[in-house]
Amino acid sequence: MLLAAIPASLAAQRAEKPNPTYDAVVQGMSCKQRQSGQMDCEYLVGKSLRFVISGVSQADATITFYRVDSEQDYYAGVTALHGCVVVKPTKNTAVAADTISQFAFVSPRDGKAYRDWQNCHKATKPTQ
Repeated sequence: MLLAAIPASLAAQRAEKPNPTYDAVVQGMSCKQRQSGQMDCEYLVGKSLRFVISGVSQADATITFYRVDSEQDYYAGVTALHGCVVVKPTKNTAVAADTISQFAFVSPRDGKAYRDWQNCHKATKPTQ
């Protein structure tokens, strides 16, 4: 009996370590397109974090933090190196808060969440 080969993308997904922060970001994100064509994405992460990226994919996209409470479950900031929103678990979660493998990264260029900063950086770089 021959077994079909597992597609590489599926095999990679199975090999990825669990990341509750990434899962929480993806679960809490919603994007809407305005009549003007502008895309806005809102992120509700856990009980403590809410932010919006207005004008996803535009050069003048803005990131606005409406709620950040580092005493609850998640907090976030933006890094100068890659321009992504970095979502981190706090010490009050069951997740290892100091482990970068448990962070999530959100690109203002495409609004997507990423498991690592390198892929978020690639997505955030302006196209030429």
